[in-house]
Amino acid sequence: MTGTELETFCTELNGGASIGTTVLFQFINLAKAMVEQLRPWVLLRYTDTSKTVAADNTWQTAIDLSTIDRLNRFYGQTPIKLFDGNNRIQYFKQMPFDRRLEYRLRPNTFVYDEASKTLYLNGTLQFAGTLYIDHVKDSPDITDDDNSSWVFPSWSHALLGFYAVAINKGGVDYDDINRLMAPDNRAQANAIIQRLEAWDGEKQLAAQMNVDTAHQQNDDWRPGAINL
Repeated sequence: MTGTELETFCTELNGGASIGTTVLFQFINLAKAMVEQLRPWVLLRYTDTSKTVAADNTWQTAIDLSTIDRLNRFYGQTPIKLFDGNNRIQYFKQMPFDRRLEYRLRPNTFVYDEASKTLYLNGTLQFAGTLYIDHVKDSPDITDDDNSSWVFPSWSHALLGFYAVAINKGGVDYDDINRLMAPDNRAQANAIIQRLEAWDGEKQLAAQMNVDTAHQQNDDWRPGAINL
């Protein structure tokens, strides 16, 4: 559904009573955020390759990630990889930023300053290359517009309406009748979420079923070794 269609759906779900546009889309986007934070959905996974580093990079070299649009969080055991463009890959695990000094010389680790959106690679790099940054994005906010729509499959869009109307019925437009209706709206939304989670789980399994488990992500490139 587009933003306009979602607004119409919410009005009809609310018994024909309209909800103020500003309030309604605040509720819709709140519902959207609640769903998106449940797990690293396949639809929201991206890999950024816009950052490069030199071999003389140090633990104090700041890498600005504020230019990565709508970055929510990293995902995976080694969300950052350094690739030389040929065969060499170096994997990096995340460490706590408040323990940055303790890990500054430890290779294959990184810390991230959430406040400034700045990345720091620890230790000494074995080569220069491009960073492959695996991350989860926030989807764009939904607005009252025919060109605005949630990135999730259309059959799941109704859950945003169920959530938004339930929030309105349970708070802004509270009365005895709405008090009884709000739990049912939430139940319908939760049923759709369960189907979404099953759908997403199947996608994740399909991507992993042929992975060679003998290869570990921390099998880093080692100087002097034969790296395949």
